[in-house]
Amino acid sequence: MATVNQEFQSAPMGRRIVIRMVVVLVVTLVGASVSMAVAFNARPSRATFETKMVATVAPLCGLFIVIPVALFQRSRIARFRIDENCLVLGRKRYPLGGLVAVAPDPNILRWAFRKRGNGGLGAIQGRYWSKRVGTFEAFMTDPEKAVVLRWPDRVVAVSPSDPEFFIYSVRSATGPK
Repeated sequence: MATVNQEFQSAPMGRRIVIRMVVVLVVTLVGASVSMAVAFNARPSRATFETKMVATVAPLCGLFIVIPVALFQRSRIARFRIDENCLVLGRKRYPLGGLVAVAPDPNILRWAFRKRGNGGLGAIQGRYWSKRVGTFEAFMTDPEKAVVLRWPDRVVAVSPSDPEFFIYSVRSATGPK
């Protein structure tokens, strides 16, 4: 068993995340458009210019919230590493000793229910449950490139940009399996 110190780039945003981002942006822009139409079509005696401007700008503030949140979520898992034979995902450390299996699984999120976390605004991160896998933690940007690491007491899913190299590095850190 060799000591491995390697950093991995997370996969580019997958279709699921891109679709969710587009839907959120479209809903925000439609809300802003409806608000502007209502504000400017109101009778002049009922709405002042300031009221119309607030009604116009308020929904656009959603964009100033959504975009930074998405970028922040993406940056939290943009990179992860194996450091002294521990998988390091942000502040969480998972010792690779005792690892039972590591394998690609692009269907990890199929029929998986989110217990807590982010379901796709910039990234997929949090605790999930599925009948097939049980409870697992996900740190992904593209479920199609998911790699699942299994210990006797926990399961972690990540999505590196190069799944084969990541699996090779994990197996080098844990010894032959």
